[in-house]
Amino acid sequence: MRALVVYYSRSGVTRKACEAVAAALAKHEGVEAVVEELIDRTDRAGMTGWLSAGRDATLKRETEIEPVQADVGSFDLVVIGTPVWAFTCTPAARAFCEQFADDLERVAFVATMGGSGDRGAYELMERSCGTPPIATLSLIDRHVRGEDGDGYVAKVEAFAQELLGAGGSASGH
Repeated sequence: MRALVVYYSRSGVTRKACEAVAAALAKHEGVEAVVEELIDRTDRAGMTGWLSAGRDATLKRETEIEPVQADVGSFDLVVIGTPVWAFTCTPAARAFCEQFADDLERVAFVATMGGSGDRGAYELMERSCGTPPIATLSLIDRHVRGEDGDGYVAKVEAFAQELLGAGGSASGH
């Protein structure tokens, strides 16, 4: 099975979580996991970037992302990771879903958040992808950062197992 793990990460939390998902998948024989960061062309740095990020997410504003290097349609599974901003997914994650909706047969979603909002993010991502996820993984930021221990690792491992058990056998399609 070939899995593509794409993510947008402003602070590095979603990056860490998605790299852990890819590593958990790649531990299994016959699984290739490729990771790619989504780059938002809108500057989200600093306090001004943080404020505009929340506003843009709330208002469902569109954004442009840098071209994706992976051949999205060649993967058996695409895992899409996003932080939760204002109880929804980031504009970059939504842009990816909309841009590649025709290439996304099997998707899974990862959301990192301060405390809640994953449901709204998943609903918008599903609408934007045009297909329901085979699995979702919701993680609290402080757990991923290691501030409350590394309990999130067990969730990541269970998520990888769920993905492999949901028609994601190592032998492919």
